[in-house]
Amino acid sequence: MELIMFYLLFFLVFNYDPSRHNVFKVNGTLFQSCTFSPANEALSTGKDVIQLKTEGRKWYVCGIADHCSARQMKFAITVLPEGAPAPSPPPSSVAHSVVSSMFGVVMVSMVAIGAIFA
Repeated sequence: MELIMFYLLFFLVFNYDPSRHNVFKVNGTLFQSCTFSPANEALSTGKDVIQLKTEGRKWYVCGIADHCSARQMKFAITVLPEGAPAPSPPPSSVAHSVVSSMFGVVMVSMVAIGAIFA
């Protein structure tokens, strides 16, 4: 008898021009006010990968100039507990405004890794 176990790993992949943008992980209050840590705590490679290991709300902002406050370059995601049903998609106008405001800076991807035990 074989037991097959699958582990789902979820990642956020931020793709951007590092000479024009960066990424800060913040809390909900800092997200609303567009305030963030010192620049040396920014992700700034232009191809930052963040593994989403825990459930809950996660917030990210661009810390360059007024990108967060004036251009609304901010991104929030809720990581659901394992086995939770997927939420309904937002209306297309909301989804479009999120994608438009980020102009392709953020992409979410999933990778499934399987382990087989005999």
